[in-house]
Amino acid sequence: MITAFLLALLGASPAHAQQQPQGVEYTIEARLDEEADRLEGRARLRYTNNAPEALDTLWVHQHLNAFRPNSAWAQRELEFGERRFTNLGPEEHAYERFRRITVDGTEVRAHYPLSPDSTVAGIPLPSPLATGGTVEVFMDWEARPSTEPRRQARRGRQYDFAQWYPRIAVYDEEGWHEHPLLPQGEFFGEFGSYEVIMDLAGDQIVGATGIPVEGDPGWEAVARPGFDEVHYRRDYYGDVGPTPTLGFLGGAPANGRKRIRWRAEDVHHFAWSTAPHFVYEGTLEDGVAFHVLYQQDAADEWGNGVALERTLRAREFGDSIFGRYVYPQVTNLHRIESGGTEFPMLFMDGSANEGLIVHEMIHMYIHAILAPNEWREAWFDEGLTTFVTQWYWEAQGMDPDEVWRGRIEGIRERERRGQTEPVGLESAEFSDFQMYVQMSYSKAALIYRMLRWMVGEDTMVEVLNHLYEENTLSHVDESDLRRSVNTVTGESYDWFFDQWLYTTDTVDYGIANAVTVPTRDGRWRTTVQVLRLGNAWMPVALRVGDVERRLDSRDRVQTVEIVTDQRPTEAVLDPDDILVTPDASNHRREVRRER
Repeated sequence: MITAFLLALLGASPAHAQQQPQGVEYTIEARLDEEADRLEGRARLRYTNNAPEALDTLWVHQHLNAFRPNSAWAQRELEFGERRFTNLGPEEHAYERFRRITVDGTEVRAHYPLSPDSTVAGIPLPSPLATGGTVEVFMDWEARPSTEPRRQARRGRQYDFAQWYPRIAVYDEEGWHEHPLLPQGEFFGEFGSYEVIMDLAGDQIVGATGIPVEGDPGWEAVARPGFDEVHYRRDYYGDVGPTPTLGFLGGAPANGRKRIRWRAEDVHHFAWSTAPHFVYEGTLEDGVAFHVLYQQDAADEWGNGVALERTLRAREFGDSIFGRYVYPQVTNLHRIESGGTEFPMLFMDGSANEGLIVHEMIHMYIHAILAPNEWREAWFDEGLTTFVTQWYWEAQGMDPDEVWRGRIEGIRERERRGQTEPVGLESAEFSDFQMYVQMSYSKAALIYRMLRWMVGEDTMVEVLNHLYEENTLSHVDESDLRRSVNTVTGESYDWFFDQWLYTTDTVDYGIANAVTVPTRDGRWRTTVQVLRLGNAWMPVALRVGDVERRLDSRDRVQTVEIVTDQRPTEAVLDPDDILVTPDASNHRREVRRER
């Protein structure tokens, strides 16, 4: 109920077209007060309006406000009996609060149209921002992660600042993409540049989006033997000039404290984490700096190059599928929460599990560089990432049946029970979180797998290369993927996307009969009757003996003749178990000899 209201209020729409992106430049000064478990900061946002219409409001996200009672997130979880953020006390929940906002020197107040949810804030402009105009917004705020981890957290002296500053929303042909943060769906941000100056306790070790162009993130002091040559890449952005000042930090850091200046360009978010107990391992490969930060008590799992090597292999595979990784560094950081979350140049993992590391590294190409709208098209980001992760395991030599069995059996069970929803739904529209996960991750990955089977593995690589090259550091959507598939193959696969994204129609094939007779030349002619039982259609492979043929007819009944050198014993449909079908039990039939 709350979801439909919020989406209607925010005017969500499925269309997409290209326009010049808005100009975004952040400069941030921030101080972490560990005694108060609070970060205080000042941000200067220079925002250039490249749209053809004037703007009277800038919309920002304050995502930390999701992790507290009465947020849209907490209310959504209450619908399913989950109270983890509703029950947090005043010293436990997260928050992000404005102290003061000025626009070109004029003080203004943010407004919250979704109150009591405060993850979406409007900053009114004293006068409309015309096309080509730039406005300068100063924002003083304070922020605190919650003790309950979810894509952010604090525990002891570790702070995972995945969300922490007022983050400008995307504005394009559809208007503003302001959206409350909900359990189903993730993030969508505007590309821009970031200068971030952090004031921290001197013993803190930091991993972040971007390059530490000045100051000490603490890596050398905690580097494991053999990894003590740290590759900062401080000169990557050339001459960055003197440290900018917003007048918030002022002077030199206090005794026992330090400052680090980070720079990141062409990113749609800046995330970071800090803890004094991190251990560092890193290397430089093909011009990319790799940084791994893990908690001291996890050395057996993460250390001695284990997590680092897994990150390197994942990056090598990502390059082979998409194209060259375009950022100067990638940081794999051990967070408080289990699982993983991706950000530009940085992903936070709860373990050094290889599958998790590969999944999050592949997100660097899709989420960070291609940047689809994750709350609208989760199937694009999460489904494609899951598919490429499974592809990685195939490339490592695993039996494809073993790689895919769990996912295809799980989706088949849902198909049999009729417990599916269209994969192309916006994230918040799925009936519950498990439905969102199963459709956006597992079924979507299986859809990509069917596409790879149809076009062939080499062509699928060409498709993803084309998608990547055409849309690097922009916002892709379904139309871009369709365009790449159709361009590379020279055929229209619109039917495929229409069917698998926007219906719950099932593909169901069966073998009604299979008989064989000897031929005069000593071979065997087998006649197979194939039935299309479901409303959906897909090409399907038919194997008789050692001969395999692809059936492309949409007829409800197909009679197929196949000649083999040896007498076949069995006819098999979809022998590689590719199709997302509710029932594969009728895919095999014994071949009878007809006398």
